This record gives sequence, C-alpha cells and structure tokens, in this order.
Amino acid sequence: MDEKEKKLREDLEFHLDTLRRNLEVVSMEDLKAKYAKPFKDLKDNICKTATAYTQYISLGGIRVKSRYGDEAVKYINEAIKDTPYLKKISEAAFERQDMDAIAALARQLREVVLQSLHVFSLPLFCLYVPTECMNDYHTPPEIYNDVTSQVLRNGEWQLAENIRPGELIPVQFIFEVSAPSEEAA
Repeated sequence: MDEKEKKLREDLEFHLDTLRRNLEVVSMEDLKAKYAKPFKDLKDNICKTATAYTQYISLGGIRVKSRYGDEAVKYINEAIKDTPYLKKISEAAFERQDMDAIAALARQLREVVLQSLHVFSLPLFCLYVPTECMNDYHTPPEIYNDVTSQVLRNGEWQLAENIRPGELIPVQFIFEVSAPSEEAA
C-alpha cells in the first residue's frame, strides 16, 4: 500500500468510524432532523473520500495514450455502469461502515476496468519486431498494446520505451467461437 492509498484509507476509515459512533448513540431520525447539517457534512465527506479512494484503487496507474483517451473512457465508464460495485461500495460505507468490503469491491472494480481496457485495446495490438528480433531468430516478436504503450514480456505487460513505428506490425485478432455442445442444442 503506497502513501496516497494509506492516506485515503485512513481518511475514509475516520469518517466511517464517526458515522458508526453517531449511529450507536443517536437515531437515524435525529441525525436527519436534529443534526441535519453536521450529518449532511459527514455524508458528503464519506461520499467524497469513498469516491477518491475507489478511483485511486480502480484507476490508479492505468496508462492510456491521449489519442485514445476519450473513447477508452467511454468504454470503461460503460463497463463500470454495468457492474453492481459502486452501489455495493455505497452500501458498505453507509449501511455497514465496512472499510475492508470497500477495499475488496474497489479492487474487483479495478479488474473490470482492466478487462474492459483489454477488450478495447485488442483491435489496436501490434507485433513489435525490433532489430534484435530480425538479427536473431531465437528472439521472438512481442505483442505491443498501442493504447497503453506496453509490450507483453514474460507474461506481464511492461512499459515499452523507444518503440519506432517501423518496428510495429498491425495484427488482426480473430476470435473463434466454439461450436455449441450437443447438450446445448
């Protein structure tokens, strides 16, 4: 856990603990009526902090070239909208004050984001064929993701540096759909 995540988590835990303690001694009706202003401020703080924490966990460190940015953001937002995670994060915060659940849900949301970005990127993959590959047949070409400027090396995506356009070969991925089983027919 880096310092920013730690700070966001501590801030959110503080607000959730405040809500938990308030709910232990004051009824929800009194919080909404008698203590309306401070209760609204607390809810706003929880919303802002939970949003910042969730964004940091689910989107932090993801790279997208600016020319693909708007389209990728639309694609990712659509994928997020189709999940129950944001609603569940809100429930974990306001109904249970459960920081561990919020953290787990934010990480699950990150997987959705990464998967949607992967699907978005597939048509933009290229083969990266550097000079070393041409000079040594033992060196295979690598898969290059033009959206994120990364190459797939040893099973992991790594930032690609000094890629020259002439070393990139566009690749058309063809998805095979398996035939339905006899049971499904």
